[in-house]
Amino acid sequence: MAGTDFLTNRLPDGTLLLTLDSKVYRLSAIKKATYKFGGLFHVLIEQHDHATEVRMKPKESSAPIDKLVGEFCNEVLDQELRETVAEETAGILNLLLAQAFSKTSLIDPAMETAEYDTEHREETVSNE
Repeated sequence: MAGTDFLTNRLPDGTLLLTLDSKVYRLSAIKKATYKFGGLFHVLIEQHDHATEVRMKPKESSAPIDKLVGEFCNEVLDQELRETVAEETAGILNLLLAQAFSKTSLIDPAMETAEYDTEHREETVSNE
């Protein structure tokens, strides 16, 4: 799979075999995308050492297969990016949840009631 992060093949029975690089796409992201497309395809996922194979057989023979596979690939990428953002912002989310459900303040109490000073913010930004 050098040079690409996915390959597609059409099998004799009309099934599309999509091979995705496991270094680029997590299995969980692929599963989420296949769930979203489950109304259009019968799906089988097989995980191997360096790749994940997704077999997609259209439920309707008149479906625009190439377009749907392209949309599926975009959805896999979207789900992968969502997982990356969730990982990167997990600390902030946990702090917000802790603050929301805490009986005491987890941040400086003076900051909770402070007014946002736009003039001071503009000076700070222009000095940076």
